[in-house]
Amino acid sequence: MNKAAQPALLLRDLRFGWSGQPLLNIPRLTVNSGETLFITGPSGCGKSTLLNLITGLLVPDNGDVMVNDQSLSALTSSARDRFRGREMGVISQTLNLLPYLTVEENLQLMQRFAGQKNDSAWQQRLLAQLNLTDQSKQTVSTLSLGQQQRAAIARALVHRPSLIIADEPTSALDDDNKAAFMTLLMDEIQAFDTALVMVSHDRSLDGYFQQIVDLPGLNREAEAC
Repeated sequence: MNKAAQPALLLRDLRFGWSGQPLLNIPRLTVNSGETLFITGPSGCGKSTLLNLITGLLVPDNGDVMVNDQSLSALTSSARDRFRGREMGVISQTLNLLPYLTVEENLQLMQRFAGQKNDSAWQQRLLAQLNLTDQSKQTVSTLSLGQQQRAAIARALVHRPSLIIADEPTSALDDDNKAAFMTLLMDEIQAFDTALVMVSHDRSLDGYFQQIVDLPGLNREAEAC
């Protein structure tokens, strides 16, 4: 599919609530391939809920979440899981790495989740790009924090997803590690022409992103924040 033919992510008339109480009402939001979007807002305003809708872990009450022209609501739960594994890469606060596996094994597992064949040559090229060649056969638990951050980026990119989702990935990092992580992440996003959606309350990250959205300002149910 031609990545330029449609947005990597499109939210359209998106509405969601818990137990009948409206939380999110987003008329429209678009992220194209290669674009970076920063969603910010205070705790409790629905940022994590929005990411769960984008990844298909939750289904909207109304409207559409479209990833590469595919409506997630049109898929069954198991089909959404497969689609997420194939089309999305996720980086969370905990970095989404299995500590008892090696770096290489974490990448192999991600390719398996995506329904892809194990591609050792590609994995090694990616690790070399992230300066992790010497650590490829080390278990994640033995890596430094900086090495774990780079391994998390490799895991998110190894299956060549269309969209990277990052949920507060820098919240536990000091300023130096945060800057190093963000610089490397943005370099890789640009190299792979992958869209990035990241949520955080940390406004010091604004300068890294092409689009910045304050969720309470976008959300028509902002009074719920």
